[in-house]
Amino acid sequence: MFSLLESKKEIATAQRKLEASIARDFTKRAVKNIGYPGGTTYNANVYTDGQYWFYSEDYRTSTTPRRLNWFGLFSKNTDLQISVEINTAYAGRNDQVAGFFARHNDTGSTYLLHSGRVGGGTKGVGKSAFLAWGDQHLIEVADSSGNVREGVLVMPVEGKAATRPAIRYIDTIVRFKQAVRAGETNSREFQSKQRTFNNFYSEPRGRRRGRRPGEIDYLSRHGDIVDALKSWLNSQSLPKGCRLVKNALIDLGIADGKKLIRVYEVKTTAARCDIYTAIGQVMVHGNAAKCQRVIVLPQKEPLATDLASALKRLNIDLLKFKLDKLKATIVS
Repeated sequence: MFSLLESKKEIATAQRKLEASIARDFTKRAVKNIGYPGGTTYNANVYTDGQYWFYSEDYRTSTTPRRLNWFGLFSKNTDLQISVEINTAYAGRNDQVAGFFARHNDTGSTYLLHSGRVGGGTKGVGKSAFLAWGDQHLIEVADSSGNVREGVLVMPVEGKAATRPAIRYIDTIVRFKQAVRAGETNSREFQSKQRTFNNFYSEPRGRRRGRRPGEIDYLSRHGDIVDALKSWLNSQSLPKGCRLVKNALIDLGIADGKKLIRVYEVKTTAARCDIYTAIGQVMVHGNAAKCQRVIVLPQKEPLATDLASALKRLNIDLLKFKLDKLKATIVS
């Protein structure tokens, strides 16, 4: 469960840590013009690693005062364009501002989250389409009144390799906008996928749990692990006539036509509650008689004896991954 940061002091502290983490990983500085629909910010001091950039400043004169957090792809020779704004309010809850900070109640770690609202002035670019296209998982965050706000986990505000998941999120947004321009989101297949996504996220859902991370934040690297699994499966050669599938319901699967013959669920911890959830997910979605069910867990975390016995009894296979600062690797 996550709790929204609402006090001015806590939000300011989270923002300082966020900027320090990005400055640590984006070690270069550049003065650039930043263009956006309706205007340009001239001579902005940006942080960059040569491929991505970040810019932040106060914006208090608006009717919705906020701290600007802009991200995008870096270019040496042209003005910069904003890929996504993850601006945050100075205090309280303000859903007009797309970004917000939340604390994981079990670990105490603080994260930057984004509503999933993306813009850019192109027809078809919008929140629902982006979330469905990018297979984004929405996390529930409770505010001080007990109400829930949902968002995509972008990055932890501190820790080793904190910016890695943010880079992945920027890339996903860039690829989504390219897909819209190419007309990919007009296909019948995508429209069906978007309906599935909308139906799924209109239902009540359980809350994700975790444990205190070490130097590397496993929770925020879920997407990297799924990508590593996809690459590993491709290297193994898929069964003839089969293809990889992914949507809001499953992390990854192998389908023969419309039939799912293998389903994978990635968990970033081997905590009992996560294993219970994973078992339910692979049993529900891998419901064909001969579907192979696989749970993917961290290599370094031991699995309780009774849980291992349960997986064996239920004919659920186990795959492990290892994670370092730069990449995730599947360990067969």
